[in-house]
Amino acid sequence: MIFLAVILVVILLLQDISLWFLLRLNFKDYVKKEVSEFPFVSILIPSRNEEENLPACLESIAKLNYPKDKLQIILGNDSSTDETEVLLKAFSDQNDHVKLVQIQEGDSTKTNGKANALSQMAKYANGKVLLFTDADCHLPQNWVRSMVMAYQNTQAGIVTGITHVKSDSVFGKMQGMDWWLTLGMVKVMSDLGFSVTSMGNNMLISKEAYLSVGGFEGIPFSLTEDFEIARNIQSKGYKVLQQVSKDNLIKTKPQKSYLGLLQQRKRWMSGAMALPLYWRLILAIQVFFFPSIILLVFLHPLLGFSLWFTKVLTQGVFIYTFAIKPGVKLAVLDLFLFEIYYMITSWSTILYYFWPAKTNWKGRKY
Repeated sequence: MIFLAVILVVILLLQDISLWFLLRLNFKDYVKKEVSEFPFVSILIPSRNEEENLPACLESIAKLNYPKDKLQIILGNDSSTDETEVLLKAFSDQNDHVKLVQIQEGDSTKTNGKANALSQMAKYANGKVLLFTDADCHLPQNWVRSMVMAYQNTQAGIVTGITHVKSDSVFGKMQGMDWWLTLGMVKVMSDLGFSVTSMGNNMLISKEAYLSVGGFEGIPFSLTEDFEIARNIQSKGYKVLQQVSKDNLIKTKPQKSYLGLLQQRKRWMSGAMALPLYWRLILAIQVFFFPSIILLVFLHPLLGFSLWFTKVLTQGVFIYTFAIKPGVKLAVLDLFLFEIYYMITSWSTILYYFWPAKTNWKGRKY
């Protein structure tokens, strides 16, 4: 039992060290040269009760550094009961290149709420390239330009950007660390040619790739529509890659409560369970590290604490190095605090995932 625990801990240490080396030696930047001509782009942003977040999001949209005659903004109001529709309509009325779409309720057994909204909005998209983000996101000025250049330089079917959970609270910062770790692993595997996922709040899909799978209404039901459409598009032979830079770094907000976090992660885990075996093994090693190291600490304190400190150090170096790529400098203390948060949330997520309760997402239950 002790031997197996040591083996598992050592495997994770080697995994973290390998991730760091690959990040340093194989990091790919797909925006190496300016494109000669920018294509027409459609940006899709669905909203459901987002009156608190929309002002900052819409302000960042208005400042995007991309020719307006090549840009179409499609805003979706998904049965909001607050002032969301008022904010969206005002912005639409002030900008000729902005279209407001009133989302009709769909069949919840075929598509989740967001996929239903996006499928309806996409029917109005005239762009050769579709860009997707969320109403609680703040976009950098060069976001469209950066994502489009990555697409044009690679002809990928999907380009995923990078997202930073911005918060001043400890709870929010820990969620940010979780995103850096996960997206860092996604980037390393993507640059090795192993990518089957995307992130719906910072995603580009070529119109051709989107239509090849029949759009969001053409993919199987999933609570993680971004993962599902990426997997289906990749199965058609299109490249799926991740671009990480300061220019396409989107800022988003953390979950306000621990219950909200668990509901979010339960939805994500439903997608993770459909990942290829190698991805599930990577995640399983991360999760089962904790019972293994706790056993070692109990039976052999010096060995256990030494290995645990080494793991936290190597993991922290990886996260810190990755965050530096798009220009974000993390606090060293937060890297150590994250280990406690990660241990608690990883196992509580597993318990909550198997708990016989529906997933609550934007007031809809699945």
